[in-house]
Amino acid sequence: MTFTPPLVLPHDVLRLVFEYAAEDNKTALKLVLVSHMTQRWVDRIIYAVVNLHRQTTCRAFIRTIESSPTKRRAFFETHVKALSIAYDIRDDDRTVKILSICRGVTSLTFWVVPVLRVIQPVASYPPFCLAGLHNNELAAALKPLRPKRLSGILYDVLGAPHPQFHLPFFASLTHLSIRNRWQDWVAWDGFHLLPQLTHLSFDFRVNPRNSSLKRNIAVARALQNVLAQCSTSLIVCAVLVLFEAKPSIAGAAAAVLQRLTKPDPRLVFIHDPEPFLDRGAHSLREEMIWELAKQAVHRQRTSAVNIVLEI
Repeated sequence: MTFTPPLVLPHDVLRLVFEYAAEDNKTALKLVLVSHMTQRWVDRIIYAVVNLHRQTTCRAFIRTIESSPTKRRAFFETHVKALSIAYDIRDDDRTVKILSICRGVTSLTFWVVPVLRVIQPVASYPPFCLAGLHNNELAAALKPLRPKRLSGILYDVLGAPHPQFHLPFFASLTHLSIRNRWQDWVAWDGFHLLPQLTHLSFDFRVNPRNSSLKRNIAVARALQNVLAQCSTSLIVCAVLVLFEAKPSIAGAAAAVLQRLTKPDPRLVFIHDPEPFLDRGAHSLREEMIWELAKQAVHRQRTSAVNIVLEI
């Protein structure tokens, strides 16, 4: 009887197998227990995307950073590429610490936890905002970051009520999803200062019982200015209509479109019936929205007809 030695795969092949299997989160958590070598391979996949939507997960993540025997802080700076984090003004140290460490983030989703006690009237501020409070430590933590994709409510996170698009923080953005109320972004300027921007979206919350001519004019003027300012690099400008009844979505889009002085095929209206589903900058749903919007832009260029999409 001849003895056949067991097949031993090269490390490069083993690594590919483990990395492929680790694409499933539950499997990845088991694979890190196989050996120290496989843990090094799989950890890079596990920590590539970090979602911290609750304070409990923020605390657990910080404990990992501070107490891990196998991962130094440089690991998180290098390997955390997509970060979704909720900022709570009542417990801001954790957010500042995490942002200060994860400086290699290229995809950032930034939420602000609403607070009950505010300095200014609640009606003056959008939901999930800092209620007029400036946080220098938070601004300092964000400034070194150079995300390519950004999604969230841009309000008072870099030391100013309105986003300062000339700052280096915004210089590398290619995809920007603005979740503020339309009352905020219609007053913004400086989108032409984003040299890499190709994909831009705005949330447009409307009330079917309150169709305002003043609102439609303000939104149309703001969109017209953005499209004119970004005439070269911008591929698509998507307007996500939220909280509008489906039968009147076309009417909401038409009310704005008819106020435009010049049609632009890059402008796409999309009805989002589930605005509370994941819209993280790195999420599959966000990628699906961008893809649908680009397809609509192509159809509008060839047909010269405005298309209203339904997710």
